[in-house]
Amino acid sequence: MAKDIRSLSARARLAYGMGCIALGCSPIAISLGVIPINESGSTAPPWVIAGAGLAFVIAGFMILLAHHSRANDLLAGVLLMIFGIMGIWVSLFSSSEGFSGGLHFLSGELNVLIGRWVFGLGALICFALCAWAFQRAASGSK
Repeated sequence: MAKDIRSLSARARLAYGMGCIALGCSPIAISLGVIPINESGSTAPPWVIAGAGLAFVIAGFMILLAHHSRANDLLAGVLLMIFGIMGIWVSLFSSSEGFSGGLHFLSGELNVLIGRWVFGLGALICFALCAWAFQRAASGSK
């Protein structure tokens, strides 16, 4: 297995990159209503589904670029911003029924609270890394 995406052949990078882009198009099409789904089973709003698909599309383009550049740093910042926005949505606005698992010796309400805090902390970390990636893109650092 490759240690770094840059060590892959151009053909392998093309296959992985296009594969990610293709995988991302399906959730985007679902969120736009192009691919119909039974919405009663979906607990996420369409923009969250579109964000998940867009994350795959952005990752695919980053694989295709496969080098440190302002464009790759900018894409990384956008990707991290998407992750942060979705994490904040889960932390603040998602329904409690969407959380499962947790620690069996804690109450369900406490497990949901812990889950919301973990998603919120993860979102803050994503926003911090997003700011760093945008700063790096703006300065052109390597």
